[in-house]
Amino acid sequence: MERITKATLRERAQNVNRRLRGEHHPLSVRGHYVYVEYRNGHVALDEYNNGECLRTLTVGNKREVADFLHAMMVGIDLSRA
Repeated sequence: MERITKATLRERAQNVNRRLRGEHHPLSVRGHYVYVEYRNGHVALDEYNNGECLRTLTVGNKREVADFLHAMMVGIDLSRA
């Protein structure tokens, strides 16, 4: 089983954000991005738009958030296939 670190979460969030920016696709969402934060002993994944936090998408341990980010990547890829 892969060890999930803060670096893993940062890389996966960057991957999701690259997919969200998809410049040459009509479904691209400009200004939206996700950001991993740490609060109260948990990991949170927040959605931002132009620097403003819109909502918290999920909260859990590192593995749970990493799995959520992976699912986001797969979902974005499938929506564009």
